[in-house]
Amino acid sequence: MVGCFGLNDCHLPRVPRDRFVEANPRIDVWELHRCNALVDGTTTRLRWGEHGECQLAARTPNVWIGETRVLVVWDEPMAGVGRPWFECPVCGPRSRHLYLRNPIACRRCHGLRYLAENLQQTLGVGRVERLRRKLGGRDTRPSALLPARIKPGRSRARHKQLVALIRAEEAKLVEQLGGIVCDLERRIRVRKAKGEW
Repeated sequence: MVGCFGLNDCHLPRVPRDRFVEANPRIDVWELHRCNALVDGTTTRLRWGEHGECQLAARTPNVWIGETRVLVVWDEPMAGVGRPWFECPVCGPRSRHLYLRNPIACRRCHGLRYLAENLQQTLGVGRVERLRRKLGGRDTRPSALLPARIKPGRSRARHKQLVALIRAEEAKLVEQLGGIVCDLERRIRVRKAKGEW
């Protein structure tokens, strides 16, 4: 039942894994600054995964990542505190991260998305989970068994009120999913009628 609400198992058939930020190696300019890799004349070997490796060489005001020259620009968010940024070698705007793909560029240039942007949760699931936590049960998934009154300090009336709220929210979820099922069945009928199914 959990899978239909989009909570645990995430299946993203239309988006290849390499199109996500989390699946690609990247360089963080702030981390490089913290470990003094941006000091002029410094050479740093970068490794990721089993076979990924390149060399980073700092030559003020640039950084060479392999054969790619990347400009490092600085701003001053507070007086006397400098903060580095990469300037994307492809599109130009400043960026904190550059992705080690071909070519080395920012997230926008590669069209990468965050995994969380693709995870869609059915509306109301969060409310049900929050109410179930208030009730004191360990299982906060919609449609799971409701626990008996656990907290001794809570009145029976409050427990009944929470149970009623949970049941009302879960009924709304079931109604919403029923509407989705009807819509999918209609789409199937239309496609079968057109001979596309």
